[in-house]
Amino acid sequence: MDFKSLNPSLRFKGYNADWVTFIFSELYEFKTTNSYSRDLLNYSTGKVKNIHYGDIHTKYNSVFNIEIETVPFINVDVDLKKIKDEQYLSEGDLVIADASEDYKDIGKTIEVVNLAKQRVLAGLHTFLARKKSNMLFKGFAAQLMQSWTVRHQVMRIAQGTKVLGIATSRLGNVELPLPSVEEQQRIADFLSSVDKKISLLKEKHTLLTQYKKGAMQKLFKQETRFKDDNGEDFPDWKTERVDYFVERYSNPVKVDKNDTYREIGVRSHGKGVFHKEVVSGAKLGDKRVFWVHPDAFVVNIVFAWEHAVAKTSDKEEGFIASHRFPMYLPKNNRVDLRFFTLFFKSKRGKHLLELASPGGAGRNKTLGQSNFAELKVTFPILEEQKRIADFVELLEKKLEAIKQQIELTQTFKKGLLQQMFV
Repeated sequence: MDFKSLNPSLRFKGYNADWVTFIFSELYEFKTTNSYSRDLLNYSTGKVKNIHYGDIHTKYNSVFNIEIETVPFINVDVDLKKIKDEQYLSEGDLVIADASEDYKDIGKTIEVVNLAKQRVLAGLHTFLARKKSNMLFKGFAAQLMQSWTVRHQVMRIAQGTKVLGIATSRLGNVELPLPSVEEQQRIADFLSSVDKKISLLKEKHTLLTQYKKGAMQKLFKQETRFKDDNGEDFPDWKTERVDYFVERYSNPVKVDKNDTYREIGVRSHGKGVFHKEVVSGAKLGDKRVFWVHPDAFVVNIVFAWEHAVAKTSDKEEGFIASHRFPMYLPKNNRVDLRFFTLFFKSKRGKHLLELASPGGAGRNKTLGQSNFAELKVTFPILEEQKRIADFVELLEKKLEAIKQQIELTQTFKKGLLQQMFV
């Protein structure tokens, strides 16, 4: 690789020497990994722990500390005599995911900085690279492997169509630019502090998500109840049919072939509404479409059984939806649609949607709208519905704020990686 400069744009004061480029194979040698898959792992007890490549993609930080990360044991009777000493991870090792469906994840790497004397192996679809020299400060390679200089090279050597893979022979030729060990330490310590902040924010998000899930379960089981403004209990919840609470909203669109429109869709697993690309009236043709109400309960009848429900908002003003996305409005002010949507995102709500969606798997399990209307649900009065909806909405706002903090900190680190590495 032809580096235009071996001096990064952002450096700590007092460091001016050029960075020196080495070949990966000059600094690391590859060791044998094992082929234990995820279904042979558990988090209880065992003889040997095993790092799975999927966790490198989705769970572990670039700097791997076993006292922070949860690592599963191999859930089979392992013959320790067949495992060579060199196969056990050592501090300073790199564990590299050798397969991915996405270029941005191929070759994702963690550097082992603390094992706390535990026996750990690198598992299926990973490379294990061990340091050959003392030219690398512990924790620096974890950051270097995330830099664009290295990521760009790894992406270029990836091969495959649906699933991308890299080979050790190609990885061994990747160029790694290094500053002095002292400067490596300064960089590693600083970026590790940013990683720690990201980890703490993610942990905070996870704990609040778990709290929200538990709180909603207790609310819908009526194990947790709100009080009215006078501190008194609200009335008992009552059971009624769905069509007691909501009624179908239908406002057909008279399609103009010379005009353009935007449709909505509803994601499964309660992930909300999404907007499709602009489409011409001519392309819509005779397709039945309806104006979206900006404050309605909407369901994807094809995947209702998979929690494809949502509530529309002002963001959907002027959008259209096909007949597969029926919309419902409150009937006689009997329901808060926020609560109604929360209920049908709950475990009980999903069960009822499945009952109202007869047929086989996948696209054959279509929600029957008359079946939906006849479902019996047990709801509190409107005021308690609002209290529940307000409470959950507050939690969701807190979760979104934490998510934005995570994204901003990750963006901040990405900028640092671009400036602090050549």
